[in-house]
Amino acid sequence: MSKYLCHDFKSPRSDTSPRLPAVFMCVPVLFFLALVAGVYFNITSYLDYRTASINRDNWKQEQANFVLEKAKSEGEKAAALKQKTKAEKLAQWVEGTRALQPISVSIARCLNPEVTVGEMNLERSLEIPSQIIMTVLLNNGNVDEIGRIQQSIGSLNYRAFNSQQSKAGDALEYRTMLVWQQM
Repeated sequence: MSKYLCHDFKSPRSDTSPRLPAVFMCVPVLFFLALVAGVYFNITSYLDYRTASINRDNWKQEQANFVLEKAKSEGEKAAALKQKTKAEKLAQWVEGTRALQPISVSIARCLNPEVTVGEMNLERSLEIPSQIIMTVLLNNGNVDEIGRIQQSIGSLNYRAFNSQQSKAGDALEYRTMLVWQQM
């Protein structure tokens, strides 16, 4: 090594202590190598930090997009379920709104010729259209006629609930709630 680059700043004098060993001439070289390594590690750490910051920002953006898409898909799912519920209710309503004419024809056909229908009233429930409140006033009728009416209604897949009958003179009033029975 050069005497001018690496020296221990001592002049060779006899009245002073002896010179440092030659191994100590590596200290300045190691110092400069440590400086270069420190700069290298600082630069690489800074670049890694910037890359990590960019990746974090990208991840946050992707997460925000995912949350937005999730909310959008949940909204679409809720709208589809709402439409499905509406469609099912409409289908139930349509299924429940059966024609009332077959009921009246069936009742008229099952009665004996001497029995006349004084009044027949069929009222459909607005909330549950498959339920029909039926009132029949029979002139010259008896309890056997009510059994025939129930049998003819049963053949049309209706079931009678909460049946009531009352007799006033020659008139027999039969009141019941008919419910459609799906097969």
